[in-house]
Amino acid sequence: MKISFLWAIFFFFTEFGLQGWSSPSLVTGKSLYANQCAECHGERGQGVEDEYSKPLVGDWPLEKIIRYVDKTMPDYDPKLTKGKNAELVSKFIFESFYQKPELFQKDSKVQLSRLTNRQFRQSLADLFSHFEGQPKIQNRVHGLRGKYYNAKGMNKKKTIKHEQIDGKIDFNFKDQAPIQGMDVKKFSIYWEGSIKPRETGWYEFFVQSPNGFSLRINQNDSLPTIDEKVTAGMMREVSAKLFLLGGRPYPLSLEYFKFDDPNASIELKWKTPLGEKEIIPKEFLFTEKVSSSFITQQNLPPDDYSQGFERGIQIDDTWDEAVTFAVLEAAEHAAGKVSRLIRGRENDPDQREKVVAIAEDFVRLAFREKLSQEELEWIVHRKFNPKTPLHTSIEKVVLFTLKSPRFLYPEWQALAKDTKDSSVVASRLALYLWDSLPDMNMHDLIDRGQFIKVSQIEDQAKQMTMDSRAKAKFHDFLLHWLDMNAEELPTKSTQKYPDFSPTLALDLRRSLFRTIEKIVWEKKGHFEDFLRMESFEFNQAIAEYYGMQFPKEKNATDFVSFHSSQIKRQGLHTHPYLLASHSYAEESSPIHRGVFVSRKILGRTLRPPKEAISFSNSDFNPSWTMRQKVSTLTKPANCMSCHDLINSTGFSLEGFDAVGKAREEMNGKPINLMVKYMDEEGNENQFHGPSYLLDQALNSTKPSESFLEDLFKHLAKQPAQSYSNIEIAELSKMIFQRKINLSELYMKLCFLASTEGFSFQR
Repeated sequence: MKISFLWAIFFFFTEFGLQGWSSPSLVTGKSLYANQCAECHGERGQGVEDEYSKPLVGDWPLEKIIRYVDKTMPDYDPKLTKGKNAELVSKFIFESFYQKPELFQKDSKVQLSRLTNRQFRQSLADLFSHFEGQPKIQNRVHGLRGKYYNAKGMNKKKTIKHEQIDGKIDFNFKDQAPIQGMDVKKFSIYWEGSIKPRETGWYEFFVQSPNGFSLRINQNDSLPTIDEKVTAGMMREVSAKLFLLGGRPYPLSLEYFKFDDPNASIELKWKTPLGEKEIIPKEFLFTEKVSSSFITQQNLPPDDYSQGFERGIQIDDTWDEAVTFAVLEAAEHAAGKVSRLIRGRENDPDQREKVVAIAEDFVRLAFREKLSQEELEWIVHRKFNPKTPLHTSIEKVVLFTLKSPRFLYPEWQALAKDTKDSSVVASRLALYLWDSLPDMNMHDLIDRGQFIKVSQIEDQAKQMTMDSRAKAKFHDFLLHWLDMNAEELPTKSTQKYPDFSPTLALDLRRSLFRTIEKIVWEKKGHFEDFLRMESFEFNQAIAEYYGMQFPKEKNATDFVSFHSSQIKRQGLHTHPYLLASHSYAEESSPIHRGVFVSRKILGRTLRPPKEAISFSNSDFNPSWTMRQKVSTLTKPANCMSCHDLINSTGFSLEGFDAVGKAREEMNGKPINLMVKYMDEEGNENQFHGPSYLLDQALNSTKPSESFLEDLFKHLAKQPAQSYSNIEIAELSKMIFQRKINLSELYMKLCFLASTEGFSFQR
């Protein structure tokens, strides 16, 4: 009898472990899980391939897990875990692994990957800018500088009569002179300055005039982008398409001639990657002229997003072919520059040495480190010989360098070295902050031994964070984080919303980004300020559409700040562009809005639905509100596992229609904004509108944790757990306590990741 009892105890400990001895209810819960759940979710909740592959972790409170299991699990027969059994198995899941994501974190390390499309284009542009001049705008005066001349003959300037700054190029002089005292029949105007687009992509430029004109964009010393100097005598519009990197300024000049034509007029327009043809707004034009940039015009295949963020993983023939053509384009560009450099200097005895020195600097910059003499001999010097023209030699160096893995795989340098050195830190810092490569200033600091102390590297990181390239990269992140990287602007029913035009949608998009840029970079705002968004930047068109009084003294195209209380807005999630983007053509969409707010504003976890359910207005009573329709559609228990969160947040925004206008009723019925919201701790709250969502976000560290993880992946193209010194929870607390603003956060993340494994010197 005694022996049998001891064996029973041994069996009990072997089967259930000490945890089962201390908590008998978990023994039953564990048995239920093993019998009813493990087949699909794995013995330890790790997931099962071809069943439910993701680990059982999340932010649901225990009460919600119990309710969900009771109604839906196991999915082949929900009757098997009802009532007390549902409670027991849920407690086992909740306490064993649901709240312990660290149990499922695989050993992670920095992975070798190629340059993404953006990194490739940016690195090429900055590489050539070392030799041609980095484009920077110091004097931020908007518009183009115009010089007005009387003409001597066709396309010839005679005497300058006037100078002024023109905010945009949209003139109809008819049969008059542009300036009093100028020759009515013969005159010319030369506009010069820079253009700085906000977003990356293909831009189409248009010049319309009956007279002669010549447009140069990003071409200081080459053929015009558009060349129509010969007067046609009739109205015509000519266009050209260019790929441009957002956040980078480009030189722009426009020459305009009238010679005995009956009328005179000229317009300069563009079509942005996401927008309609329009006169180029003043905010994108600057009077200061900058250096041109090499921007490859090759189409590159899309980057890989299979890991949830942009990575340069996929290598195939299409990518290799596109990169090869881009490199050939770069080599031709370099050869042309060298040819112009040495033209007329054939008798210079140091000519060859100067070009070789350029080639050596080019390779060092591209490979992100100083090369040995043996490497320079093999990569550079062997390409030069007396029988080969210098421009051909430089072309060979560029081709070899830019197709080398040492350029295309930026983490190669760090992974190839046992001991991290200053070059690795500099390479990562430029890659994470700029999507680029270290400039010569950083190489000089390394050569002088001034890139080895904490203070030295931090100072450099701070300077780099204020560079326009860092701001452009943060803008690129926001496009993804705010779900604004769609290929089209939000469109609405012309019958229901006839005045909601693509032009208005583009203005709203600019409004959102102008507002964010002011918060992050001008006001040095915190994450709380970003979510709170206490003021909005609107122009006259937006103000009139949304019923606001626009200041009479302001130009219609200018953007001015409206306090959120003036326009019935309560946070980032109530900006009209986001509300319109997460809506249908005729109706608001609590589901789309709820998913966005739950994930981005509240930082909650939502699993992808097992099957998509289509929504159609025709399936419901036309007198119903959107809340009634969505509630009916998502009523099944397997839908409500996520939709109790999605619906509660989406219904809180029903006070705004499909274009983001405030409303109080729908189909003649008052809109009910009251919802029940269960937070991640299991507390049930009553919400009565978007301000309650904002309060919930501001009183939790969840939103900042989610934002941090997404931001880091965008900066480093690696998961945060790959770096031992990135503590998301600690950084999130700093954000929550307003100890670090957004620009400082950007810098700190890049600094920590760049110095991973680096031993600082005192």
